Amino acid sequence: MIRTTLYVFAACLLFSVSNPAAAQSAKSLAGSYWAVSSMTTDASGNVTPTFGPNPRGMLILTPDGRYSLTLLRASLPKFAGNSRVKGTAEENQAVVAGSISHFGRYTVDEQGKTLTFHVEASTYPNWDGAPQKRPLTVKGGQLSYKVAAVSGGQGSGEVVWKRMKPAL
Repeated sequence: MIRTTLYVFAACLLFSVSNPAAAQSAKSLAGSYWAVSSMTTDASGNVTPTFGPNPRGMLILTPDGRYSLTLLRASLPKFAGNSRVKGTAEENQAVVAGSISHFGRYTVDEQGKTLTFHVEASTYPNWDGAPQKRPLTVKGGQLSYKVAAVSGGQGSGEVVWKRMKPAL
């Protein structure tokens, strides 16, 4: 009896380790992530860093299916008027082009290996209320997903996040 129980336990453990979909459940993805890169590929195949070479950002995925995502260019300009509501046209354009943020609920399709953001609100309002489905890859401590149509309007993208180490 004990031997059979051990075999069943070992088989379950082996299956959960070797099955890539098992590592992509919503609960296993839950955590906090730092931005590593965000790349855009245009129609000609040119790849550029969407938010510059060293984007700043954080993705938080809660175990109960909520998320918050912020990505921004490391070199956003300071506002000369020292007020975010009194930015110049150039300052405002730089901030809008250099950042994206949204929050809502998320789901993971383990079979299709996709992550879907169910956007409740975004700094790109065209995404408000719209699901954003992303093919998902998890490898080691990194989570990456593809973006079929980037919010900048031209091309596709890929975003890579690195899981933060838990605080002590």
